[in-house]
Amino acid sequence: MKKMLVIGPVPPPIHGESLAVHSVVKSDLLNRNYHISLINTNKLNVTNAGKFSIGKVLKDIKILQQVFANVFMRKKDICYISISQTRLGLLRDLVIILLCSLRSKKIIAHLHGNNLGNVIDKMSRCERTLVKNIFKKIDSGIVLGNGLKNNFKGFTKSIKVVANGVDGNYITDEELNSKEKYTEFIDIVYLSNLLESKGYQYLIEAVASLIEEGENVRLTLAGAIFNQEKFDMIWNTVKDRGLEERIKHLGVVDGIEKKQLLLSSDIMVLPTNYPIEGQPVSIIEGMAAGLPIIATKRGSIPDLITNNGILIETGSTHLVKETLSSLINNPKELENMGKNSRENFLNNFTLEKNIKKIQVVISDSEGEIRRIEKGINSN
Repeated sequence: MKKMLVIGPVPPPIHGESLAVHSVVKSDLLNRNYHISLINTNKLNVTNAGKFSIGKVLKDIKILQQVFANVFMRKKDICYISISQTRLGLLRDLVIILLCSLRSKKIIAHLHGNNLGNVIDKMSRCERTLVKNIFKKIDSGIVLGNGLKNNFKGFTKSIKVVANGVDGNYITDEELNSKEKYTEFIDIVYLSNLLESKGYQYLIEAVASLIEEGENVRLTLAGAIFNQEKFDMIWNTVKDRGLEERIKHLGVVDGIEKKQLLLSSDIMVLPTNYPIEGQPVSIIEGMAAGLPIIATKRGSIPDLITNNGILIETGSTHLVKETLSSLINNPKELENMGKNSRENFLNNFTLEKNIKKIQVVISDSEGEIRRIEKGINSN
């Protein structure tokens, strides 16, 4: 059995990248084909990502020591690296790639986001040359969507697209079929961190305006507050207008609570202007729940929204309100988009398909890649 070294973060703490790497490490499919070893690069504190500290340096030295021991003392056939999107993390990963290239047959670099290209662009000329020369040693770079390929700057031998995935049984057909609507309200959900660049303030204002115009809509926001002062200013306007019963913030939700929130909703909205938006897993979760999606043309979001929602050019109160109003007043279109969301999820964005595609990239079978991309999967 071939040996594969996985280098990347796994929980805790929980975030998109750590969950994705954990899925690779625990995959039954991959474990049947490879003897997998893990070097965990996760840091307990992720709030100061990219900032220098002695603790981070010591952690990175330990990681490099582990890579050296695994690659040179116990030679690996494949090195799978979840590549960093900070300058310091990338410099460490360049050393890792160089070490792996000396003793491994294949190097896979998986990018779980959309900031690598920005990091490279901000480096000095000497650093960019170093990145270019070392990236040439990568056999395949993996990105989440077609619009994110430029993050590797064309330096790798090839780039493959592997979308994020959510467990196909996260929400079952039975749960969806038993979903009943007990109120006359259209329930809108926002499921992301409450950053101004994510556009939650535009959504609040759009929904507030619709309510005041007589529309039977409600909004539930779920996610961590990143700037309490700015959030309080926005929330005070909700209170002043007497809309607290129709616009609510639950904080961070997970597990059963998150699933129940999705199942009780009718539309998901993410009016993000986040400059390094990748491919939000929350949208895929909304698709799993059969929700029409309204979101912006950021990052790889257009790969998720075709016939199952509406893409808007930018996050703004006007565009969000206009789009919501058009859906609210077209129940048939709302229903069709919801059905399409569920179908698109099952056909393209399950965790099972995500792992199969990673397996294909690792095995480098081009014919199989094409079959999977067409949705013709073989066991």
